[in-house]
Amino acid sequence: MDSGTGIQAHGLAVRVRAEGGWKTLLSGIQLDIAAGQFIAVIGASGCGKSTLLKTLAGIQRPSEGEVFLAGHAVEPLRQQFPLAVGYLPQFGAFHPELTVAENLEIAVALRLPRMVSPEIKRNWVRHIVQVARIDGLLSQRYQTLSGGQMRRMALAEELIGDPAFLFLDELTSGLDAYSDQEMMLWLRELAHGLSKTVVLVTHATYHLDLCDKIAFLHQGRLVSYGAYDTLLEEQGVTSITELFALCQNAPETLAEMSAVPAAEIPVPQPLKTAAPPSGFWQFPTVLLRQLKLFARDRGQLGLHAGLILIFPALVAVFATHGLPQVRNQTLALESNILRTLQDQVLFMKESFQAAALISGLAMFQVILLTLIGANNGSREIAKEREVLDKERRAGLSPIAYVTTKFAQIVVLCALQTFWMAWFVKTLCGFPGSLTAQAGILFATTLAMSTTCLAISAASPSPERASLLAIYLVGFQLPLSGAALALPDWLSTLCRPFITAYWGWSGYLQTFAATRHFDIVKQTKDTFIAGYNLSLSVLGLHVILSLTAAWYFVHRRRRV
Repeated sequence: MDSGTGIQAHGLAVRVRAEGGWKTLLSGIQLDIAAGQFIAVIGASGCGKSTLLKTLAGIQRPSEGEVFLAGHAVEPLRQQFPLAVGYLPQFGAFHPELTVAENLEIAVALRLPRMVSPEIKRNWVRHIVQVARIDGLLSQRYQTLSGGQMRRMALAEELIGDPAFLFLDELTSGLDAYSDQEMMLWLRELAHGLSKTVVLVTHATYHLDLCDKIAFLHQGRLVSYGAYDTLLEEQGVTSITELFALCQNAPETLAEMSAVPAAEIPVPQPLKTAAPPSGFWQFPTVLLRQLKLFARDRGQLGLHAGLILIFPALVAVFATHGLPQVRNQTLALESNILRTLQDQVLFMKESFQAAALISGLAMFQVILLTLIGANNGSREIAKEREVLDKERRAGLSPIAYVTTKFAQIVVLCALQTFWMAWFVKTLCGFPGSLTAQAGILFATTLAMSTTCLAISAASPSPERASLLAIYLVGFQLPLSGAALALPDWLSTLCRPFITAYWGWSGYLQTFAATRHFDIVKQTKDTFIAGYNLSLSVLGLHVILSLTAAWYFVHRRRRV
């Protein structure tokens, strides 16, 4: 067992905002853990165990104090060499549709440096699989594993990066006594046999004697830190269960540990680690995984196919006879005044009917495509939040991740919009260029898809992301000005942000050389933007949305 520099915590305090002020989660934590030791952190619920673990792992930033791993400040160490620090929350995060082997292969490709040869990577994975004893599970999908198997799988994935430090939150929670012992023996072997410093937060009390030391927390303070027998002796109890009862019934009788003098800042020690591959090399792996997940999600495939087929048909229902023909109004003076008035009334009637149909069909297509766009992007990132958090901690490039999502969205938008444009033009005989119409509809759908992708990246859950996307689409029609004339000040304020307005304007501009466009202009108070301007604004929507998505994904390194 290595006795070198491991983990040092100097005066840690964590405070968070709460109703009525600030709440203290940790206070005055002084901790010195030697390298290669297996440490358990215990205490009653709410005492700050998970907060301490996250702070030691560099995930939770302390309000006061510092953390050093092998003499390195934890935050810059995680940023530069994320593979040196392994962290597992209580529940592992994987794509359930992928097999154990597929999940491990992806982890290897995303984490191990490119300089490592494929043969060494294969041998290393075989070694990890044997160490974790999951070799019989490789062909199973993750969703079919038992709780214990899932925990072994999660720990095996963290071991792929060969971290010097392992921080594990409730890894043994819910296991039976035998499985708990087996897991604790494995963790002890990782510390003593492979020289890893292992810190485990646990509620289980069966096999704590297998740990080198135990850190006992109470109300955010470190009450005791020492070997199992020493802890019981100091607190005057015979078991951990009795100690927990003491916390609940007579906390004032707990023996406080002596004040630990602040240690000197340690000298950084060399670590056997490296940076993960760059985003350029991670991109193909994430893209391939995205394709597999998309192909295996039959419900989403069916939804996309249904939208592609049904929505153009809905437009066609309202334009089965194409656009109406509108007579040309002559300016010649007729001798029969009554005939002239009749012609003018008929012209006005036809004009208003044609304008309403043309504008309505244009907006109908745009609204349907914004709905499709919302479906394309609103859940894409939010549904993978736990997996994304894990992979960001391990060094996943946010650019590679967002670019993968964007590539999928581009393909979907192309299929959806070009089919819509061709179907409507062919069946309904719309005038104008098919290429121009498909182009503006594609830009509209892409703009809404990426906007909802940004919402998905910022949302805490897929349900919240879907709800926000629905509201966003719902406001498109009334705020576009295509159906209802808006006050000038409101129109000026809202128009730059309304995707449907630019799609509607650009689509109408494809009729610019026809009489239909003139009629719409004469009967609409809303300004119809030019085609190129509409494309440019929609393109700006895409760029800003992707930037926002990148920003929120980038922030996921810290939970």
